[in-house]
Amino acid sequence: MHKEVSVEELAEGAIKPILRLIRFILIEAICEFLIYWVGRLFLLVMTLGNYPRGKQVEEHEGRIICTGFIVIILSVILISMYV
Repeated sequence: MHKEVSVEELAEGAIKPILRLIRFILIEAICEFLIYWVGRLFLLVMTLGNYPRGKQVEEHEGRIICTGFIVIILSVILISMYV
């Protein structure tokens, strides 16, 4: 009463968690580095270097990431309108 398992099914079962981990790491890296730093640099330029500084960097991380996301989306929209 044993179910036969093919080699493909075994490989797929072993590969899925690895692919999920890679996907998580890539998404985290994109969010943490790209979006965060775009937002932080944009805010620093717009406020002439006043915000975010010191404790504000840690306290307002969500706002910084949100700003970076909005800047990237608006940049893509503007580029697609004029290309």
